[in-house]
Amino acid sequence: MKFNIKLIVLAGLLFLAGCTAVNTFPTIARPGDTVSIMVGGSAKARKANLSAVLTDAGGNVYDLQQLGLVRSVFNLRADGRAIGTHYLNYAEAYRSWYSGHEPLQTVMVTNLPSMVASGMATIKMSWLGVGDNSSDGGNPFYLSLEIIPGSGTPDQFLRNDAQGISAANLSQLETAPNAKVGFGTGSTLIGAASLVIDFNETIVNPNDLNLYVPESTVRGSLTDPGAFGKTQRMVYWHQDGHNLYVDIVAPQGIDPRYLQFYVVHPQGLAGSPAFSILSAQVYGTDGYPIGVTPVLTYSP
Repeated sequence: MKFNIKLIVLAGLLFLAGCTAVNTFPTIARPGDTVSIMVGGSAKARKANLSAVLTDAGGNVYDLQQLGLVRSVFNLRADGRAIGTHYLNYAEAYRSWYSGHEPLQTVMVTNLPSMVASGMATIKMSWLGVGDNSSDGGNPFYLSLEIIPGSGTPDQFLRNDAQGISAANLSQLETAPNAKVGFGTGSTLIGAASLVIDFNETIVNPNDLNLYVPESTVRGSLTDPGAFGKTQRMVYWHQDGHNLYVDIVAPQGIDPRYLQFYVVHPQGLAGSPAFSILSAQVYGTDGYPIGVTPVLTYSP
């Protein structure tokens, strides 16, 4: 599958902690064209969580959300073999985890109004009710865009696959509804954990549930031979049609901040799956229980 070059370039520009752009991509566009914006890094990013207001050279103000021009908000992740995935300095590698999520870059794709005036425009971006943005760009933040004369068209991000050439469905890149389970920010290393999670099987088909476990490559010291190994963990899970069972093993011990997982399910359910933790046992590296209480947060 070949995606439009814009998404490829955006992936190449990915900054692991989640950067806030200074300009749109591209930096020059016509009325009606499509532009992309790197807006930071948030695991909670959704269309509804971002405000985008454009002011053109003539002083006209356009709320891109209210006009229905924002096409998609999604997250990009770097290649697991990328240099930056493994060898950023500690401050850069740790920043996203400090904000509560794995390294990712949030991207917004939007069309421009067809009547926007030529000249320099400014887009005011604001995060709404999101507390995990790992960027230092501020809230709100402002971007520049030069509008040139002409009549543009929305980019369809054409792709070529077995069925031929067709437009990419950007909504497939957006985050599925999910329940995040985290283990806090304490200093006691976790050696193992076992959880039982309940859900309403009349709302969600148990066979539609899946588990996503972010992997950390943050190392603490260049002289520590176990620097990378200390974020290793193995996760096993299954469901029996009524409950979800999750078992985690981290023999070398893992910092609670780097241990999290997401239970994902399809969109369009008739109601809430009502995920809840029925029981949880968390152990230290010595095999004894420790005072860590997993927390489940649902994001529809």
